[in-house]
Amino acid sequence: MMRLQQSGREELPLRGGRREARGPDLISFLPDAVLCSVISLLPIKEGARTQILSSRWRPLWRSAPLNLDTCGRSISKAVLSRILSGHRGGARCFNVSYSVLGGDSATLDGWLRSAALDNLQELDFWFSSSASPRPLVPHSTLRFSSTLRVAKFNYCKFPDGTAHQIHFPNLQQLQLCSVTISEDSLHAMLAGCPVLDRFELTYGHEGPPRPLMPPAALSFSSTLRVAKFVRCRFPNTAACQVHFPSLQHLELEMVTIRECSLHAMLSRCPALNSLILNYTYGFSQLIINSPKLKRADVLKKKKKKKKRVEMYFGRSDTEIRLDELIVVNAPCLEILHHRGPYEDSMEITIISARKLKVLGCITESIFRLELCTTVFNGLHDVRVATVMRSVKVLSLRLEYLNLGVITNFMKCFPCMEKLYIKTYLMDDENFQLHDYKDHLECLDLHLKKLRISYYHGTRSHVEFAKFFVLNARVLESMVLDVEHTKKGDDWWFENQRRQLKLGKRASIGAQVVFTSDNCFDYLKDIH
Repeated sequence: MMRLQQSGREELPLRGGRREARGPDLISFLPDAVLCSVISLLPIKEGARTQILSSRWRPLWRSAPLNLDTCGRSISKAVLSRILSGHRGGARCFNVSYSVLGGDSATLDGWLRSAALDNLQELDFWFSSSASPRPLVPHSTLRFSSTLRVAKFNYCKFPDGTAHQIHFPNLQQLQLCSVTISEDSLHAMLAGCPVLDRFELTYGHEGPPRPLMPPAALSFSSTLRVAKFVRCRFPNTAACQVHFPSLQHLELEMVTIRECSLHAMLSRCPALNSLILNYTYGFSQLIINSPKLKRADVLKKKKKKKKRVEMYFGRSDTEIRLDELIVVNAPCLEILHHRGPYEDSMEITIISARKLKVLGCITESIFRLELCTTVFNGLHDVRVATVMRSVKVLSLRLEYLNLGVITNFMKCFPCMEKLYIKTYLMDDENFQLHDYKDHLECLDLHLKKLRISYYHGTRSHVEFAKFFVLNARVLESMVLDVEHTKKGDDWWFENQRRQLKLGKRASIGAQVVFTSDNCFDYLKDIH
């Protein structure tokens, strides 16, 4: 048997003729309240397993605040009902996915009435998107009105009149995804959330035209800092009349909004520091004139805050698409990211963005790029009159690897440290390696990382990459993304290394890495 010695150490049974010892179980001496808090932070399955640790731990899980999240887990309705019936510690989070619920509103209503969910702080439930008609939101949801901090309703319907009874005085985050609700009820719901901090409204995948968002969706609390709208049309009159004094982050995804409405709305967001336009249409010109525009990234790991504008655009034969982007005054802007179709022939003008650090993705088909007094008419006709020493990261999408284009950018951005190039065509029969005798500050002092996506190892690709191997004096890393079919072809990789003249590299510490990551996103690599 195990016995505790006076020295305060546990002596374990003999094993192989030797007696093992270890320190005492100090965690079990903590108060029940502390241990219950620790257990409540664990996933449901791991929290339940703490009962097998010892008799000291056995009753704790049933008394700990419940964190019940079924997403990604195979849990039946019967098991979920047993967990709730046997738990007596209240709950922090109740998240039920469509794989468990289906379209069963009555079962959800019964679960929400369970005493195990008393003092619930986070509620998130998903009915099946195929359920027709939309399941009703259970009336038992109202019993958490004084405790909820987060509420997410997905693929359901609010009965007319019910939303008028909803008052969540402490609700900070509200998400409505594919929800059927009347405009009066939506207005009453938002009015009943006086401290709302985050609001997301997402419509379903209905075909064109996109549903018209009711003006009531823009009547949220003056405390709101983050707003996201997905798959809808903005009401023109309401967008021009609203005022969002505290809004810091605005994201529009697959939204149609008129140009005058977009500019009017942005002008009424004095605290806005983050703007993301994701496949958003209805305007041909976007003017950025904001002294505070910036963005704080929310990542898994703690990282430095980035100040950015993001824009993603796709092909559309029926929608008005952005043709011109003008940055008039954005003194805090650090990242300007635009990603559209390859043939996107737009004009970009940056008049004042003195802290701009990251610029992308610039395509070869761009009609005009104006950076202060430096003008790119396309990428081959360049007049470099001003340098931007603040830019550290550049992302390009080119048909062919063209060294002349790259050197022009290195002259314009002499302090560039990271260069990301995505090419599409294998070879350029007219490729010529120019003899650059003039020293480039970027190559001599700053360029540390180069990544080429869709590198094919053809003559022009080898010569292009070799130029940086032989001339980039502080290069630390060159990453070449190749086809998956090259994986395992040791001879091909060895031949490439030999042609790149790695033994003569200008930076003795430079590493050349071959990879097959076609889904690489340079924005995740800029920290």
